[in-house]
Amino acid sequence: MTASPLSPAPHGLESAEGPAGRLGGVLLVLGGILSFQVGGSMAKTLFPLFGPLGTVSLRLWIAALALCLLARPWRASPDRGTLLVIVRYGVSICLMNMMFYLALDRLPLGIAVAIEFLGPLTLTFLGPRRPVDMMLIAMVLVGLLLLLQPGATLHGQGIDPLGFLYGLLGAAAWGVYILAGAQISRRIDATQGAAIGLAVGALTVTPVFAWTLPRAATHPHATLVACGVALLSSALPYTLEMLALKRLHAREFGILTSMDPAVAALAGLVLLGEYLSPAQWAGIMCIVVSSIGGVMLRRPESAPTDRLEPEPVPEI
Repeated sequence: MTASPLSPAPHGLESAEGPAGRLGGVLLVLGGILSFQVGGSMAKTLFPLFGPLGTVSLRLWIAALALCLLARPWRASPDRGTLLVIVRYGVSICLMNMMFYLALDRLPLGIAVAIEFLGPLTLTFLGPRRPVDMMLIAMVLVGLLLLLQPGATLHGQGIDPLGFLYGLLGAAAWGVYILAGAQISRRIDATQGAAIGLAVGALTVTPVFAWTLPRAATHPHATLVACGVALLSSALPYTLEMLALKRLHAREFGILTSMDPAVAALAGLVLLGEYLSPAQWAGIMCIVVSSIGGVMLRRPESAPTDRLEPEPVPEI
């Protein structure tokens, strides 16, 4: 997933001044979102050959190798407590990706992303809630009802229940990823922590990778596509968002990343021919609007003058 706007936002990052810098930041965030969704669409085309879990293993290993070569994490010296956080972060990356791809195998891209987006969205509403927060939560529930269409599901025409369960598990893993990533970014260099965490995630899925590797070796074209998935879903959006975070305020960044489910639905329509019903589009927009509202109506301690610290690369 793309970096979340919901983690702590300490001061200290410089920002490009003026409208030109802000516009550049907007384009960078949108480019990162689009890159990730195109990568997700490409990944889905590999499922018939490698399966969802095999595709995850290839992506994590390729991305981990690339990021480790770039960040050279062996130069870092994290203490034992930090290593434990990194392990939790890495395992959450693995689970988040596995659950997302299992959901993606059964659901349209836009719906899978919208369901998993509930993870970071839930973090927005933790703690004391105001009446406006309850309204936004109600909007999320309405969005879920429109997405799931329970009446249609009873007649075999709604979304796959197991796919929905995978999406919820991925949402929970995304929430753990955000909390662990925020801790890492305060302890060591974010890029090095991300590289170590991604390596942990890759090691966690090694048995599946070992099973997938012989098939990848006999299908070099598909392996190249998997390399493209790792680039588009990890390395490129991470880099673009790191650059964007230097140009945008926390509120601006959060509003833009809240568009993720809608962009995913459009990518699924254009690249995969996944058509959603008007009710499902309305459900996605309810979740998007709730997320934007949660960012814009933050409490004063999360003021828009705060800067977002770069987060480790997701997994997804």
